[in-house]
Amino acid sequence: MASVVTLGLASIEVGAVAADGGPGTTLTSLGYTFEDSCTMTQDDPDVNEFFAEEVEDPIVRKMKKGRTTFAWQLMDPDAETLQQIFGGTVSSTTPKTWDAPDVTPTIEKTVKITPQEGLVITIPRGSLVAKVNAQFSRKGMFLVDISVVPLKPKKAGVGTFRATNPA
Repeated sequence: MASVVTLGLASIEVGAVAADGGPGTTLTSLGYTFEDSCTMTQDDPDVNEFFAEEVEDPIVRKMKKGRTTFAWQLMDPDAETLQQIFGGTVSSTTPKTWDAPDVTPTIEKTVKITPQEGLVITIPRGSLVAKVNAQFSRKGMFLVDISVVPLKPKKAGVGTFRATNPA
């Protein structure tokens, strides 16, 4: 049995979901990921147990999987990146200026997380939420916290996320 060890982070790429509802193929990096900030977590499943009066152990146990969340901190966003992750508009003038949207849009993207070695994780359709986490100090910097929750893809036969063995 082959064993795959997944370590480090080489890149996080984001792009539009494919027109057919599957994973997008034109993905680009948003920028640098702040050190030690990229995580993949999964909530505990929601478990319902059904008991009979006559016995103490459950007769039936039904589970609903816990939500998976991918999160990282972006450390070098520019005006175009802010528009991509928050919505809003970017000026056509130089220097570029980003104006935040009046209403928070729903942003769905394909996300691909490539480690330095090991499993490559792809989220074909993810709900992306970003929030500013900035410190204007000598020891802080302007960061953007990004989280992505996989959604059911609109293309049949595609999972909510996939892990691909290294080549």
